[in-house]
Amino acid sequence: MPVTMNLNQRISGYDRKLTRSEQLLIEELQTRYPQGLLESATSLAKKVGTSASTVVRLLAKLGYPSYAEAQMEARSEVTARLQSPATRADAVIGDDTSARTCLANALLHDQHNLASTFASLDVAAFESAVRLLTQRKARVHVLGQRHGAALASHLALHLNMCLPDVRPLATSGPLPLEDQLLWIDAQDVLLAVTFRRHSLAIARAAKYFREKGGHVIVITDGPSVPAAGAADHVMLARTSSASPFDSYTAAFSLCNALVTAVVQRRKRELGAALERGDALWEQHWNDAAAQAGRRSRKASSAG
Repeated sequence: MPVTMNLNQRISGYDRKLTRSEQLLIEELQTRYPQGLLESATSLAKKVGTSASTVVRLLAKLGYPSYAEAQMEARSEVTARLQSPATRADAVIGDDTSARTCLANALLHDQHNLASTFASLDVAAFESAVRLLTQRKARVHVLGQRHGAALASHLALHLNMCLPDVRPLATSGPLPLEDQLLWIDAQDVLLAVTFRRHSLAIARAAKYFREKGGHVIVITDGPSVPAAGAADHVMLARTSSASPFDSYTAAFSLCNALVTAVVQRRKRELGAALERGDALWEQHWNDAAAQAGRRSRKASSAG
């Protein structure tokens, strides 16, 4: 069965005869989906008077490679339905989940997030975003708040090494965000990173860029987020997690891919910038090198 089908779709499409225990299990699962699948197979089996192995066999018949895969789907459904960590906590935190299981679940979710993100990525939007970022005389402004702040910092740090005019936009500090936008025009590109809970400031900044003739690239978790309405290009990253908090592994990977694509178009400039950076470090910030230079000069003077 296609991996995109959820439990109810799998059940509807299953046309073979089920045992009495399997029918009871399906009734229980459909009544309490997706929360019911978050229980252990043993706990679920006890509710209908059957065995854990029967639960696992039923899910295998429905096309799930493992019970863990079925639970991952359930957590993803919970993540989609419940917007805040507070509302998700009771649903996704198990009473008897071991540290080892937490490790396995995190890996499973992130593998799925990565595969899903890159499989469904709008490649044309990605390529267009790279062209916007590397166009001549482009001023690239990078903005992210809350959960998007770390990704925005990551992008700004690395894009600054291969583009001549990268400007991180700060939403706190002596200069308000609106004052940082005073000179926006058609040469400006906003690269905005926004994940729930979505910032109204980012949506307003994106709208303002478009009003002034600038361009907007948005990296986010859903096509209908506020900033997407003003975007030239939207790239989506999946954030499903085994915990109450979203996972940004796939989003970071998407950002890495974006930086790599920019580097491919700016190879020469990147090499020159790295050389300048190394020279700056040695001359002005490398204390060990500075001390060695002073010792060398003293030795020369003494000679």
